[in-house]
Amino acid sequence: MNLKPLKNPNYRKLLAANLINRFGDSVDSIAFTWLSYEMTENASLSALVFAANILPTVLVQPFAAPIADKMKKKGIMICTDLLRGLLLSVFLLFFCLNRVSGWMFLTFTFATNLVEAFRVPAGISFVTKVLDKDELDAGINMNQTTSQICIIAGTAAGGILIAISPVFAMALDLLSFFFSALFISLIRVQEQIARSVLDNSYWQNLKGGLSYLRKNKKFLVFVTGALLCNSLTCVLSSVMAAYISKDLHKTAAYVSTADIILTATGLIMMFFLSSYEKKIRPSTLFTWIEFGALAGLYFVLAFLPHCPAFLHFALWAGIFLIFGICHGMFSAYLHVMFVKVVDDSYLSRASGVFNSLGTLSMPLLSLVTAALVKWIEIPKIFFGTAILCTIILLLLFLCGCCKVLDMEETICEK
Repeated sequence: MNLKPLKNPNYRKLLAANLINRFGDSVDSIAFTWLSYEMTENASLSALVFAANILPTVLVQPFAAPIADKMKKKGIMICTDLLRGLLLSVFLLFFCLNRVSGWMFLTFTFATNLVEAFRVPAGISFVTKVLDKDELDAGINMNQTTSQICIIAGTAAGGILIAISPVFAMALDLLSFFFSALFISLIRVQEQIARSVLDNSYWQNLKGGLSYLRKNKKFLVFVTGALLCNSLTCVLSSVMAAYISKDLHKTAAYVSTADIILTATGLIMMFFLSSYEKKIRPSTLFTWIEFGALAGLYFVLAFLPHCPAFLHFALWAGIFLIFGICHGMFSAYLHVMFVKVVDDSYLSRASGVFNSLGTLSMPLLSLVTAALVKWIEIPKIFFGTAILCTIILLLLFLCGCCKVLDMEETICEK
């Protein structure tokens, strides 16, 4: 791995802020996933909480991105970290007073992710302000790799802490917000906002960004891939806690195991990206590897409750290992190539549109899943999803729309 970006003091501070943030979020993610089901024993609520987690990304982020483009990214990141810390403080207080209810899980999840909708596009754009052009590839790769390490550590810690003390798990996340804001405040960099962005109105910037992105064919394929992949994985995410507890009769350790395996394989695939990105066609990554692995994942999970109990953990870990390797290859390519095919001045708007459209159907599917679990057993829902994955795989292969990714990487002209 190229370590040149670490010589940049501003990048070291940004990296530290991101890693602290990712660790805290990973601890908190496990805590909320499990607590929302354990405290209510309501699988539908777990799915609704997941929908509340995604809705701000879909509804707000594309409209937040033009605002971020007209402001200093550093200030946005500091303010949003502090505000998320404040929101978590309020929730933690209610939790300690034993006043938490289902609607509070929903409200808090929506509010924190509403704030996050402003931070994400600002953060992606800020990386290009901190790094020189010759450091950009290595810096993005290093940020993704080290973030995966922190997610592994946070997920492992979350699985342990939720069993010991949910309060301590959430307090750890609370501290991460404030330390992240502190490190970002120490960054010294000149942010120059393009005159055209400042002179244009909000709606002109929004319209101009959408017009530019509509012409970028690779960006459109990235969005389509993310939309389909996120839509299919959200079925599992919506009901994982209920499936593990009700159908497998296991504990939160299974959630941690799956998350650790997925994160670890993602880390490995990111680390070895240069060794396989030239050998495997991107169109193959987007079809057979990603969606083939998704179909396999759901087929195994559909039949897992019918297998002998002593085989559950081995099959669980094995299928997530296979899916993690395939999805890790897909995700690594997507993260690195994203900044290469979009002009710097459009990155905030591009990330906002990408995250919104890429997660567009997730809240709807979470709500549909929440309704279905009242009438259909979760393993049967997984079997139906496996069939859907297979159909999508065949359609993508036959239409050949991913072939544009096999063309040489170029940044789309304005």
